[in-house]
Amino acid sequence: MRTYLENLFSLKVKDRSFPIDWGGLRPCTLVFVSFFLSSCLVKEKTSATSIKEDVSVPDVKVSSLISGQPPSTIYEGVPYFYEPDFLVSGATVTAVNLPSWMSLDSKTGAITGTAVGYKEINNVKLIAKKNGEFSEIGPFSLTILGDPNFSQQWHLNNRGQRAYASSSGKWGMDLNLSDTFSTQITGVGSTIAVSDTGLEITHPDLISNLHVDNHKNYNSPAPYFGNPRNTSLDGDHGTSVAGIIAATGWNDIGVRGVAPGAVVAGLNYLNSGFETEVIFDQAMGNYSIFNYSYATSFVPYNALFDFDYAEIVQDQFINGRQGLGAIYVKSAGNSYMECDFFYNDFYIIDDGRESHCFPHNANSDPDNNLSAYIVVGAMNAFGEKASYSSTGSSLWISAFGGEYGDDEPAILTTDQQGCNYGYSRKILANATDFQKGENELNEDCNYTHTFNGTSSAAPMISGIVALLLEVNPNLTSRDIKHILAKTARKIEDPTFTTQFPFKHSGIFNLSGHTYEQNWVYNSAGYAFHNHFGFGLVDGDAAVNMAKSYSANSWGPQIQTNQNFENDTYNLTVNRSIADGFSTGRSDTVYVSESLSIEAVQVKVNITHGRPGDIGIELTSPSGTKSILLNIFNSFMIPYDSSDSPVWVADLDDMVLLSNGFYGEDSQGAWTIKVIDALGDNTGTQWDDALSQSGTFDNWSLNIIGH
Repeated sequence: MRTYLENLFSLKVKDRSFPIDWGGLRPCTLVFVSFFLSSCLVKEKTSATSIKEDVSVPDVKVSSLISGQPPSTIYEGVPYFYEPDFLVSGATVTAVNLPSWMSLDSKTGAITGTAVGYKEINNVKLIAKKNGEFSEIGPFSLTILGDPNFSQQWHLNNRGQRAYASSSGKWGMDLNLSDTFSTQITGVGSTIAVSDTGLEITHPDLISNLHVDNHKNYNSPAPYFGNPRNTSLDGDHGTSVAGIIAATGWNDIGVRGVAPGAVVAGLNYLNSGFETEVIFDQAMGNYSIFNYSYATSFVPYNALFDFDYAEIVQDQFINGRQGLGAIYVKSAGNSYMECDFFYNDFYIIDDGRESHCFPHNANSDPDNNLSAYIVVGAMNAFGEKASYSSTGSSLWISAFGGEYGDDEPAILTTDQQGCNYGYSRKILANATDFQKGENELNEDCNYTHTFNGTSSAAPMISGIVALLLEVNPNLTSRDIKHILAKTARKIEDPTFTTQFPFKHSGIFNLSGHTYEQNWVYNSAGYAFHNHFGFGLVDGDAAVNMAKSYSANSWGPQIQTNQNFENDTYNLTVNRSIADGFSTGRSDTVYVSESLSIEAVQVKVNITHGRPGDIGIELTSPSGTKSILLNIFNSFMIPYDSSDSPVWVADLDDMVLLSNGFYGEDSQGAWTIKVIDALGDNTGTQWDDALSQSGTFDNWSLNIIGH
């Protein structure tokens, strides 16, 4: 791209000094002053076309009417503005070769617009006329810097594009960041730890946004610093996650990150041996934000809560980032539809339906029940909950994960370099030309359009958090969560149902019970939904709120029963649960502390031979009900390691969290209800469980607030 010369030539016309900008031009011999501007100031190797355009300017007396030097660089999606200097009043301005997205104010000469696409626009002129005289600025060039694949990144700007899938998304269903990008807020100042499978640190769209001193390789000795590269040939999850967060913007290659000014560090945690020291280490360090794009896939087991790990995270959440608190962003999980195919033939279903699928509640992942975490659900390009996205009361916010990239759009992001590695590979069958490196926008197979999951949604939130910290670096980790909740968009999903969501026999209908609630407004005015948390993130609204937000104004965080060590809120029940009835077994505790609630944790012990029957609900003193565990959950699926089904037994010290009471007053009576949904004589293989009824043994309540 040509740059403007700093030297100016002054030409006297009618005793008025006219500064001439030589940018990209060369002077020629001044034979006739009256033709100087129209014929002498031409580009090197001027084309016949540009000369013809010059001839179209009226042949009138030259006068110094306007002057100036238009900025030559334009950034895709960022508003451009230039207004020339008027040396006389009353002139009218016209333009030659302005792009269609740019407009001209004929009175002021201002040219404005937001660039679309990326290319170079040549031979642009501004021509001022008055009383039979004219002068002009130009010809000059405008170079638009962008990212070739940005046009298919619907999560950043959804205009109904297909992103190489067979169907398009819903116009406007995106992160809503146009105003933020237009003001060039890019997440500068934040370092994000991508604790994942690794990171390809030589990727051309990531290399300029890496914190090279903070990468960690957990296959090397402590303190673990080193290259986190993933040696797998089949795709590096961490590289794709990093691209969603902070792929370099406006560099004329690839894609753009949500926070293209932030820096990331790779931690190859998911390719480690998960030693205790490594588990703790990946939650600490000199990072502003920790991105955890992983969750517990369904395995029938007792969901054991790691209290030692919880203490480390809580300490960093309050004291990290120089006392402002580290921010933890985590995927909810991709297990909404877990199906039992291994033992499918064992089930005796009278109506012949073959589906034995059950939702895996996000609360079944112990880490999702850490109050410090921002747990993220996924939505698709149509504004619906993504088909796979795990649901539960521990969700905080939702972003986009898309679907699978064939029928419906997934997420376009960075991939391992080269066409022999990664998700995009030449050898792929039934893949798009883009995935096989046969599209000019992905000839090196450095990008993929099939990345998806809550693994995609979490890094979008991490990127938006970086944007918030740029405009207000003093925000605490609690402030960040509050701003996201306060500005989230309440989405009406046409696919949502309050009933058990999958095809099933009539035995999965429980009279008098609602399987799942729609949006619930609590007494503090917050709307909450187990499918979306507080809703879909609104990037622009969050950034705007952060700009003027009074940071760190809440005072210390208080927990009424941290680590469940306060006997006042540890209750013994030891009562049977009504089997096959919605009445269940309830118990109540009175909380004396008056706190503004930030989160609520419950720990339960329930003896039951088939805990997939169990549902758990909690009701606050204000009457707000939160479903902590849905009946007919994924614990209905047995182990697949024996000749006949064997179900996991009992829920031992299972910790569950709800964000649905956010902002309410904690003082008053709290009631828990445990439901045993499936009776003991179904006439199906589920009757083979060791026991079909259960006992509610005990429970504990912990209010987190201020």
